[in-house]
Amino acid sequence: MKYALIVGVASLLMASISQAQLAGTLNQVVSPVRPIIDRTPSDLKAIREEAKRRVQSSIEGVDSATTLVSGVVNSIPSPQFVAPETATILSSSGQVIVNEVMVENGFLAVENEWLFLGEEADSIHFQNNNIEIKKAQFLPALSQWLFKVKVTGDKDEVSSIRNSLPKKLQSQIGRNHIYLSQNNATKTENKPEADSKKESPLQKFEACATPLRIGMVDTHVVPTHPMLSHINLTQASFIVGQNTNTATNPTDTETKKSLVTDRVGDVPISYDHGTAVASLLASSLPESSQVFNAGVFYSRNSVSQGATLMSLIEGLNYLASQQVDAINMSLAGPDNPILARVIEQLDNNGIQIIAAVGNEGPASLPLYPAAYPETLGITAVDKFNVIYRWANQGDYVDFAAFGVSVDAAHPNGKTVRQTGTSMASPRATALYACFLRAEQERNAALLKLQKLALDAGTPGRDSVFGFGVLP
Repeated sequence: MKYALIVGVASLLMASISQAQLAGTLNQVVSPVRPIIDRTPSDLKAIREEAKRRVQSSIEGVDSATTLVSGVVNSIPSPQFVAPETATILSSSGQVIVNEVMVENGFLAVENEWLFLGEEADSIHFQNNNIEIKKAQFLPALSQWLFKVKVTGDKDEVSSIRNSLPKKLQSQIGRNHIYLSQNNATKTENKPEADSKKESPLQKFEACATPLRIGMVDTHVVPTHPMLSHINLTQASFIVGQNTNTATNPTDTETKKSLVTDRVGDVPISYDHGTAVASLLASSLPESSQVFNAGVFYSRNSVSQGATLMSLIEGLNYLASQQVDAINMSLAGPDNPILARVIEQLDNNGIQIIAAVGNEGPASLPLYPAAYPETLGITAVDKFNVIYRWANQGDYVDFAAFGVSVDAAHPNGKTVRQTGTSMASPRATALYACFLRAEQERNAALLKLQKLALDAGTPGRDSVFGFGVLP
């Protein structure tokens, strides 16, 4: 044992820091954080219903419009965001890797690609002239098979694809949708701060003392940033178009290549969003906590990252196999029956999903995975507890956290101010994981999180702040 430890330390000194951290070498010399035994579904629905009942009984006969506080006004500007333009992602040789198309409700998807989640024997239903299985893999952490199928001809319609399957399987197929990261440039969103405003008083909360075990689905992360020095980061890559189809940690060669270029394999990538999210997670984590990152995003342009549903599911399967306490998803997109089934399965496996509600504005349709009943939806406020003006609103908002003009890590080793619901969800993820470690039971952790939140907006849980603002 001593010999192995000495060899491990020596190898760290000989290797570069970037290679050692990204490949997870530090985990060889630091004791891993043990998974929590309790792996039961949460009763989040009941907690929400009880909060709703209390609100209805407490405001009966009261005009709720008069109780708005924390800078929320009755007239909120209509959202300015429109459906994103499609992009074609090319390899360095000019080959098409992802061809985005606009589909139902203005969302994006991979052209002519669908996903099916089921049994291995179900593959027989995709053997016809119009559908071809492009990839099939077993997801051990989810105990199901995932098929990526390609549709040919003019049959790329929901009704055509689903009607071609037996009725019992029609709810198990969906488009290979594309999900986008949820942050925006602070410089275009912030207004000058009024001198008369005072920062909201800090709520008392003792920092978590126990190392945590957390997962995140995001872009790749540059692990050498000083803000990440006290945690152990392990990441695996699941970006569409990679040469490898395995769900394992990248090799040293892949790691070195990805750190010095803007591509993984032949796919354009970005480190900005994931590095920022990881740093905000790390800022709430005690020393020696373990963070597992599933890198799923390709670069759409200089400010936008996209992830196919196929990549998301592969990444979630990987994180579930690591037995993490919670998974942070700072991304948003359309409802999809495949994603819904995976989120439900993860909840049944005892893993809490915590997601950004989205930055499409208060009039936006619900975005997912935040709007799924098993997910904690997180919105963003500024340092005065004023709601972020472009944050989504709805009955799926559970908590608010600081996410406007937040100092976060940048891949260049410095910090930059970021804004968006993406930047708020890491705080909620860390707090939940901390309470889970202390309570060893999911519902107790959720109730403790609810108790910690500072009520804002209308009394009780509301569609703007949820249960309230977390410290």
